[in-house]
Amino acid sequence: MKKINKLRDSSPANLELSENLVHIWKARIYDSVLDIEKLHMEILSQEEKQRASRLRSAKDRMRFIVSRSLLRKSLSHYLDASPSEVRFTYNKYGKPNIDPEYHPENIRFNLSHSEDLALYAITQNREIGIDVEYIRKVNKADKIVSRFFSKEEGEFYHSQPNKKKNWAFFTLWTRKEAYSKARGMGIGLPTKEFDLQLVPPDIEHTDHIQMKNKDSKWSLINIEIDSDYLAALATEGNDFEISYWKFDDT
Repeated sequence: MKKINKLRDSSPANLELSENLVHIWKARIYDSVLDIEKLHMEILSQEEKQRASRLRSAKDRMRFIVSRSLLRKSLSHYLDASPSEVRFTYNKYGKPNIDPEYHPENIRFNLSHSEDLALYAITQNREIGIDVEYIRKVNKADKIVSRFFSKEEGEFYHSQPNKKKNWAFFTLWTRKEAYSKARGMGIGLPTKEFDLQLVPPDIEHTDHIQMKNKDSKWSLINIEIDSDYLAALATEGNDFEISYWKFDDT
């Protein structure tokens, strides 16, 4: 059965990982102790540096540099490699995976960031996806719901009072995104083809949801990470333990 441990305040000295464990790392992107130039020069690959340079916004460049550098640092806890030596491959949708030619540990991971917060989900031998969203007003939310959400999900969204519509939107959205990312397709997954049963009888208090389509071996879990954010985790199976780690860059 699924077990969730509370957030731990610092990075562990040693970590072990198995297919029955899921580790979630939380990091603040705009942390004043981070040396952005050092992260950029010493950790990122040449390809990542080129990607960062193509971003026009200084805020976007900083978010990319920090989120990718901390991804490399978190993965280095599990791999026999320094952060700068971690090698990635990418599928046709751009989802990164660890290159098995250099790292045979069969680690699976996914990352998400929104505003000041970055989350990393790491496990072994099972696909995984995570999504985090800062709760904010969404322009044309009704049109997005009509295009991407199922009839049941749309009815749930429209049934909420105005003050809860943002919460309802992002509760559903993070679950869709987490599942789509776990499947390796981002939002490109045909969402209305897959009925994810995102609306349980008591959506505010149900954290574990089983799919009702042919992919019933997947689990969706609410992640309580910050009062200003909503997050969700999707992974294969339901027999695993989740531990949370606060990234400590000191």
